[in-house]
Amino acid sequence: MNQVGNGNRLSRDAIVVSGWGWAASNVPERLAVALAQLGARVLYCENPHSLFRSKQEPLTEVYPGIHRLIPQFLGHRLNRIPYGAEPQARMIANQILQNASKLKLKAPLFIYPHGDFFVPLCREFKRRGFPLVHTCFDYPEPGQERHIELSDLTLTLSRTVFYQLKAKYGAKIALIPQVRWLEHMNGQTSSCAPPPEISAIPRPRLGYIGAVSNRLNLRALQGVLTSRPEWHFVHFDEPKCLPLPNVHAIGWRDPIQLRHVISQLDVGLMPYDCHSNKNFHCMPLKVFDYFLAGIPIVSTPIVNLWEYSDIIYFGDDSCELIRAIELALQEPADSPRKTRRIEVGKRNSIEALANALLKVLPLDGTNSNACRN
Repeated sequence: MNQVGNGNRLSRDAIVVSGWGWAASNVPERLAVALAQLGARVLYCENPHSLFRSKQEPLTEVYPGIHRLIPQFLGHRLNRIPYGAEPQARMIANQILQNASKLKLKAPLFIYPHGDFFVPLCREFKRRGFPLVHTCFDYPEPGQERHIELSDLTLTLSRTVFYQLKAKYGAKIALIPQVRWLEHMNGQTSSCAPPPEISAIPRPRLGYIGAVSNRLNLRALQGVLTSRPEWHFVHFDEPKCLPLPNVHAIGWRDPIQLRHVISQLDVGLMPYDCHSNKNFHCMPLKVFDYFLAGIPIVSTPIVNLWEYSDIIYFGDDSCELIRAIELALQEPADSPRKTRRIEVGKRNSIEALANALLKVLPLDGTNSNACRN
């Protein structure tokens, strides 16, 4: 593991609230790992579960220094009722604080993503004296300004979003790097037997290591895959994004297994829908994992990827994407582009994120009594 912060460590701990779960390996999960590598103890809180549908799970250490809590509440439907979210926010806050006290967290920061439900929860923690650190992953969504105004600090991954928000909010906005989750890719990875789901899919394989949701330009992707039926598109999570025989949905993988999936891809494909500002200004999670593997990458022209135009093939419609994929598939195995990708992937590590957090987070604890109920 690389040296973090030249030996510096955070003098305070953290509560990281996620709208996902630990297995999602999303930005809150990567932030938690970076904080743990800085010596902080982290109480990581997954998306709450209804107490009517699941039993309370014990506090679990999911990574050295990171303990996972799955809070319970009555249910998301109550949040849609006027004044229904506030009592649920207090209910979750009390569970978090009880477990923060159990772990003896020192002056913890409260770090959280965008979400309407998080507004009353964040107000509750602000009322109790916690510094609030908001994370803005993509182009600001409706209602996100409430979080920025409520927070003491907002972290963003997108350079374009950073400059836009900084023009209004000044020093409250800080830019942090998007980083890979995988620790390494090596020769042993590609020599391992491919997962059965992957080995059954013919080559060439164009992979999107995520759930499609509303991210992709499905019209352009359909044009590509109907024109080139010999190409096979792989993505995570059912159902298939398109009803085509050369589209394959596979199950989610944990980070250790993820590298075995990536090593079996011929192209990392990211046909994001750039009509959406959220997509056009995003910084994709998966790009640095592709980089670390060295595989060719094809993408629609996402603004924050333009600086990598020497190692990414771009196309903005079906015809251009087909040409970009053809060039990617023709790339020699010993191409200098592969070497350059791996170098970029190595630089954008969890350690790089930890070093960036040291520069922007408030390091001195001022709310040492905040964990008390």
